[in-house]
Amino acid sequence: MKVIKYLIPYVLVSSFNYYFAKEAILNSSPVTFNLIRYVISSIIFFSLSRKIIFNKDVIQLAIYTTSSSLLWAFGLKYVTPAESAVLSYTMPLFSLPIAFLVIGETPTIIEMIGLLVGFSGVILYGLPLIHGFTLLGSILTIINAIFWASFTVFYRKLRDYNPLVVNASQFTIGSLILALLLPIDPEVNLNDQFIYGIAYTSLLGGALAFFLWNMMVKIEKIPKVTVLSFSVPILTTIIEYVEYGNPPYPVQILGISLMFIGILISRIRSLSK
Repeated sequence: MKVIKYLIPYVLVSSFNYYFAKEAILNSSPVTFNLIRYVISSIIFFSLSRKIIFNKDVIQLAIYTTSSSLLWAFGLKYVTPAESAVLSYTMPLFSLPIAFLVIGETPTIIEMIGLLVGFSGVILYGLPLIHGFTLLGSILTIINAIFWASFTVFYRKLRDYNPLVVNASQFTIGSLILALLLPIDPEVNLNDQFIYGIAYTSLLGGALAFFLWNMMVKIEKIPKVTVLSFSVPILTTIIEYVEYGNPPYPVQILGISLMFIGILISRIRSLSK
């Protein structure tokens, strides 16, 4: 499974990303937070690729990515990192119809079963958290998941391009969009909490995570890759238990089990091929 060398580091860095993002977003506006992340990422990718492309697909990719990042950050103003993670991982459900409409990619029956089993696990995992959801934060985070699904599909559509060039172009265009929005809300408090949060979410949770996700989608079909993303809440739960001694509720253990089973099912070779 070629994707595993990208999946493992992606899951590791993404499992901490929600917590560092929350730290940063408490001390800045979503626009400022993301502009700094995007400028840092664009510098990193341009220094590696030395090239930027502008075409309709790349511009759409940048718009979807920027929209996703802004909505995710706005949502984190109102929900906890754990709640944000649960709501964000509705993304795989949205990715299937978008992939079919944009690139004509259809899932196999096995992949559909794996996705539905894994998604049912996400629902169960989130049940103990549901009392803390705010309507606005929940809506913003779910719309973020739709845009995440959209830019994931466009990564797949652009899979024949150099991924470093795609990421450089994506973040450069995104930086321009965010710079135009900055006068609306330029708030930032440059304390230690913000600096640690922005450093992590710009480097590991930003540039590296986006590149790894791009590479995974480049290698495998949308249904298979998006189901693998369920690994993130699984590892997040394990980390919380080891680091903070917070055991998951029985229903969350069942949810994690279903997510894991969904991943395994999606990796089964389809009998229809």
